[in-house]
Amino acid sequence: MPLRFRIKKGYFQDALRLMRISKTAGGMEGVKKATAVMATDKARFALDSAGLLTSGIKGAGGSDLVMVVEADSEAAAEKALAAMEEMISAGSSGAGGESRDIFNQEIRAVNMGLDIFRDALLAQGVEVVQVDWEVPAGGDEKIIEILKKMY
Repeated sequence: MPLRFRIKKGYFQDALRLMRISKTAGGMEGVKKATAVMATDKARFALDSAGLLTSGIKGAGGSDLVMVVEADSEAAAEKALAAMEEMISAGSSGAGGESRDIFNQEIRAVNMGLDIFRDALLAQGVEVVQVDWEVPAGGDEKIIEILKKMY
């Protein structure tokens, strides 16, 4: 069975949205498996477990979007990949009947996580506020207890 994939470098997408897109593409005629994920270590492990990890995907990073399809034919695989890309580009999850069109609104984000997430959003033109947060008192529990008493 043909296995095809596409990678969009630095193209962060919400996991819930990607699950909906994967489900829609997986239901297409001739498609055996379809998934769209951010290429984190856990996601690559899951792709490997599902028999969907290729050498081309192994080099993808956590801020890269990976779309993978296993289908009965090359044509079905390419059709599903094209549909997935269209759903991602159009801001549609394919779920239909959404009451609020949140995917076509301007995105503004606050990131308290890794710089790689901020960088991926900035690369897509998203306004991002980066919060440089650290564990209080460097994690020293004695000092943290003293600080708690001061509040």
